[in-house]
Amino acid sequence: MVNQEDLEFESAYVKMAYDRLDAIKEQARIAMNQVLEVEKGGTHQAKVERDVVVRSSLARLEALDIGDQALVFGRIDFVPPAPLSEGESFHIGRVSVNSESMEPLVVDWRAPIAEAFYRATGKDPMGVHLRRHIFCNRDVVENVEDEILMGSLEDDGSDSAEMLSPSALYAAISRPRSQFMNDIVSTIQSEQDEVVRHPLSGVLVVQGAPGTGKTAVALHRAAYLMYTYRWRFERQPLLVLGPSSEFVKYISRVLPSLGESGVELHTPEGLCGYGGAPSEKTLAARRLKGDLKMVKLLQRAVKDRQRPLRKETRVAFGRKYLTITPELSREIVDQVKRRHGPHNPKRKIVESKLAQYLAEQYLEGGEHAVDVESVTNVISINAGLEDLIAQNLPGEDSVDLTKEVGTALRKSREFQLVVERMWPRLTAEQTLHDLFSHRALLKLASRSLLSEGELDTLMIRPEDSFLSHRWSREDAILLDELKPLLDGQDDTQVSYGHVVVDEAQDISPMTARLLRRRCRSGSMTVLGDLAQSFGPWPKRSWDEVVSPLVASKGYELKELSVNYRTSQEISTLADRIKNQYMFGFEKTKAIRSYPGGVEVFVHRDPLAQAGRGIEAIFRKGGRGRYALIVPESDLQMSYEMVNSGEYALWSALSVLDIERVRGLEFDGVFIVRPFNLVDDIARTERALYVAVTRATNLVKIYESEPLPDWLLDPKLT
Repeated sequence: MVNQEDLEFESAYVKMAYDRLDAIKEQARIAMNQVLEVEKGGTHQAKVERDVVVRSSLARLEALDIGDQALVFGRIDFVPPAPLSEGESFHIGRVSVNSESMEPLVVDWRAPIAEAFYRATGKDPMGVHLRRHIFCNRDVVENVEDEILMGSLEDDGSDSAEMLSPSALYAAISRPRSQFMNDIVSTIQSEQDEVVRHPLSGVLVVQGAPGTGKTAVALHRAAYLMYTYRWRFERQPLLVLGPSSEFVKYISRVLPSLGESGVELHTPEGLCGYGGAPSEKTLAARRLKGDLKMVKLLQRAVKDRQRPLRKETRVAFGRKYLTITPELSREIVDQVKRRHGPHNPKRKIVESKLAQYLAEQYLEGGEHAVDVESVTNVISINAGLEDLIAQNLPGEDSVDLTKEVGTALRKSREFQLVVERMWPRLTAEQTLHDLFSHRALLKLASRSLLSEGELDTLMIRPEDSFLSHRWSREDAILLDELKPLLDGQDDTQVSYGHVVVDEAQDISPMTARLLRRRCRSGSMTVLGDLAQSFGPWPKRSWDEVVSPLVASKGYELKELSVNYRTSQEISTLADRIKNQYMFGFEKTKAIRSYPGGVEVFVHRDPLAQAGRGIEAIFRKGGRGRYALIVPESDLQMSYEMVNSGEYALWSALSVLDIERVRGLEFDGVFIVRPFNLVDDIARTERALYVAVTRATNLVKIYESEPLPDWLLDPKLT
């Protein structure tokens, strides 16, 4: 029974906090408008100060914009001696709000004092006497729930449940899903909070089964790090990397709801500047292009373009022909190859060495400089330079003359064509396209590195132009690997202070190298579930996933053990699937039940049967988000079926293949032809495991062929 006095107190307090929040926002707007109304111009210092005020005001307004989310969601009361003063209480919320006298009205959930709200238990109350959960609809308090953790001065010996605030947690996980993920700031559990507040440095790996809240923890950790180490991220942003554009869109509103808008969200291909690039069509191509041996292949491909001439070449200059022999070109190329540095900047060294040698030959009448036989063949050069040559000045002036002739040579189109053959100026796209469209180049670069079958896998049509070629997401990673080989480290490229990688179990070794280049500090949070890996490397350990990410292989491993999202019925089905390919695993504990939520159907037309099942759910008033998960070959037919439906709530249904569904969650999933979700039998159980665990309440499986006994349960059919 809610204490009316407590309800009235919290209602008044929340209203006061909102009024103060609005006042702070208004102050920021007034400060910004005042400087904007000042006449433009003035001293440089005045302009700088004006820009600082505008930027800081905009940032403050952005941080305080929590939309329709509740500002306050909790309170903790300490017994004497409290951390700051005797018996003090603190209201916990999304952002900090201070009174006019700078007393805390609302403490940001990320502040150290708020840690006890998430961590305190009966065994370890952390000095907290009472923890209150405040249920708000924005600024209206609808309910409060209290937990007494310890007596007035000492622990009463009671133990609390593993879950903090069961009512708040059940309300959150029972809420229908939408097209955007919700935050869990008011219901973060103790083991999740331990991950969120883990120190910044080094690599933290978080292993968690479906439903344990990995993605939510990842995003709340990003918000916590931005708050706690803001000075670090002023120059080096924080990056959250997701597996697909659907996933990035799904999580896009969480961080702004937590008062953070400065975090960058990307997919691997988007980070490389190729957002929306499709995956390779075959698993073999994905595996090969993601393998670390591509590093050596690309290095060789660049070096193979640094080559001496095959035959003598003449360059007409002034009144002579200058001959460049294969031996001379080989000597210059070999010298420059031995120098450290990227390809394109070293072209100038090739030009310089070749121009100096030919200039000396021209001036000294060496064996590689032959007079033009016919006057009609005289190549015009700068008249002033001709006069200097005719005077043939000795001493130091002759050195300057060699330099002058060399400079003139380097402007010659014929000379540049020779240099281009020896040391071409390359772009990453041109280099990769040439490599994959010319078997001779590919075979030369592979040199026992690749098999004939692997060469076939990499080949593309040579008639395509590199300007119009559609690169895959795996190609995008290779292009990014090539750029520093060709042009060196790009100083304008963003270097991140910390990287959060979600669904990391399937990142390729080459993607790991990409992240290593983008995060030179090596500070990362890597989250995933090895059991959900159905990509090219399904049996890797975390050691194998992490090793290409950082220079050292050291990392700290945390595990999330409680399934807060998925029902017990779905978890039981998921465990039966996982048992087919991963023995001896430790089951997670599901905390809620949804009887009748799992069904299996065998029908001659499984897609049509699934459509009828979906429509039946909607006609019964089903709320939330649903997914129709089908093999890639059935996508077009599925789109047509959904688009032809007359029922309005079809808009709450997403049609996805298994690649794009990873990391997402729905109230229910309808899985058609479950053993055809991927193109090879070795990964079918893993793919089905991922599909099943996308649901919170309903899983309906449709097949036209008899299903294996291990999948069936008498209670499901």
